[in-house]
Amino acid sequence: MAKKSAARRSSSPRIDVHTHVALPEVLALAKKVKVRGKGPGKQHWVPRPSLKYHSQQSVFPAATLTTPKARLKDMDKMGVDMQVISMNLPTPAYWADGETGQKIARQCNESVAEFVATYPDRYVGLGAVPLQDQSRTLKEMDYLASIGLKGVTIPSHIRTQDLGKSKFRKFWAKAEALKMPVYIHPRGFTHDDRLHEYFLWNSIGQPLEEALAMASIIHEGILDDFPKLKIIIAHGGGYLPYYAGRTDKAYVSRPETRINITKQPSDYFSQFFYDTVIFDRDMLGLLVKKAGDRQIMMGTDYPRGEIEEDPIGFVNRSKDLSRKSKDRIMGLNAAKLFEISV
Repeated sequence: MAKKSAARRSSSPRIDVHTHVALPEVLALAKKVKVRGKGPGKQHWVPRPSLKYHSQQSVFPAATLTTPKARLKDMDKMGVDMQVISMNLPTPAYWADGETGQKIARQCNESVAEFVATYPDRYVGLGAVPLQDQSRTLKEMDYLASIGLKGVTIPSHIRTQDLGKSKFRKFWAKAEALKMPVYIHPRGFTHDDRLHEYFLWNSIGQPLEEALAMASIIHEGILDDFPKLKIIIAHGGGYLPYYAGRTDKAYVSRPETRINITKQPSDYFSQFFYDTVIFDRDMLGLLVKKAGDRQIMMGTDYPRGEIEEDPIGFVNRSKDLSRKSKDRIMGLNAAKLFEISV
């Protein structure tokens, strides 16, 4: 049953597009999937030196990961009107067979839909698909759309295979046909032998994953073939938008970079969407210059881990942004992308 919550405090919406839940019934299914081997992408996504602190970090927000009402107080404190929620499936779920993968995705979609339905004026839900099985993925996309979910979250690779590969083209075609936003969020880094210490698997590895995902999508010609795609890259796009000069120079100097594309990589940046979970206001200004203020949306990575605790202040105090740009970033862009009435 839908419940009432606090009224909006600002004239334009404040929407947080990057938040997570960890719903027990989904985790219970995913934990049954065993990953064998020690190769890239098969190891536990949190390396041993970080396991202790990762577990400690998970204790405090337990209720906010599982209970709709528990999050409202924090949202109100932050000034956030709505959250876009998703459940990052543990990476091993994508190593399951297709049937098992779809069962896990179906439970995720139903659980997220139930979570959102409790406070539909405060939550928007993103679903999951078993990308290791394309036929089941296409069916699940229809299903999650039918139960009111507004998009789908996927990892930055599937079994270490980059997202631009030809085997995933049916997924991208379907997402474009359904006008379904696709949120790309990494879990660790695949080839992380040098990143186990000092939390580098997260602070350096995950932005690398995002850069690789963008590069694959660009260079494989996905955005040329499906120009109406709505792809969101977590954490401000990782490294690529802020170090585009080298990829652009390679496009000019190396013919192998131009096999599938007809313009330099940075020219595609305005076809992606990004969140503001970057913790550096100088980077936000650069991202606006590279991609445009209509492509960026406010995010926090709530409720655990490296959270932007003052998302509105982060945007408001950013230099060289007009009031109109700030309102777009803080909510109007998300409202348009996810078709939220404001």
